[in-house]
Amino acid sequence: MDRSLTNHTPNLSAADSALQDRILAGHHAVLNQVEYFRANFGAADSRWKKDGTRVTIVDETISHELFLQLQKEFSSDDYCSEEGSETAEPISTNAEFCWVLDPVDGTNNYAVGVPECCISLGLLRHGMPVYGFIYDYGRDNLLQGGKFFGSIEGTHPVKASTELVNEKLTFCMHFPIPHQSLNALTEALGVWRIRCPGSAAVGLANVATGRLDGCLEYRAKPWDCAAGYPICEGASANFHFLNKSVFPLRSFSPRMESCPFRVGSEIFHKEVVKALSIES
Repeated sequence: MDRSLTNHTPNLSAADSALQDRILAGHHAVLNQVEYFRANFGAADSRWKKDGTRVTIVDETISHELFLQLQKEFSSDDYCSEEGSETAEPISTNAEFCWVLDPVDGTNNYAVGVPECCISLGLLRHGMPVYGFIYDYGRDNLLQGGKFFGSIEGTHPVKASTELVNEKLTFCMHFPIPHQSLNALTEALGVWRIRCPGSAAVGLANVATGRLDGCLEYRAKPWDCAAGYPICEGASANFHFLNKSVFPLRSFSPRMESCPFRVGSEIFHKEVVKALSIES
């Protein structure tokens, strides 16, 4: 990573001091894990969890070390990670601020050396995402932002696309998807250009930077979108959950259900809504 970027953050004039302090701290906390993340790419020991997903020692170490750094300054905040300890019941998230982390989004890619993977850290206030950080390994860059701050990649402001990025609708979606939705989309999938990067957060990053028209995700969990949600909003993309919104987040568990969503340009939403025959 170009170290000249490490101290660059967006204009935080819209934030009060409590939020400003956390944005700056989150920025540095993510960057402090980049060297370790890169050094172990494609080489980290991994195992399969009970839910059938892969985890590496890097997932666990970043989860511990990144939160440890933030907890020194913000001990009263809530901390939620995909690699957090499982409890019999979901833990309540009652603090004003809550950090939601996916230490390695795209773990399958990361473990075998496919570059579509990232560190994804979202900051919630009163349960709602207000700011996000995505370190994109493939682009070796930090994307960050929020609705009231705009979004930047490295030092450059980004905006979601308002026109088609290719000759046909081009967006991110991961399979499998529900049978009913697959049936509804069958005809359109013969026309649309689908990208499956293996990381929902990387897909969201590509929406925010205008490289994709949108994302339609059925399998994402809250930690997959807690950072990308505010970043996309900061880049003027529209974010909608397909079912009930998971935010405001009032409780957390690594075993949480999926939270299907769609995010992207108006063109993207219009075509997806039409294909799925849902209310806009």
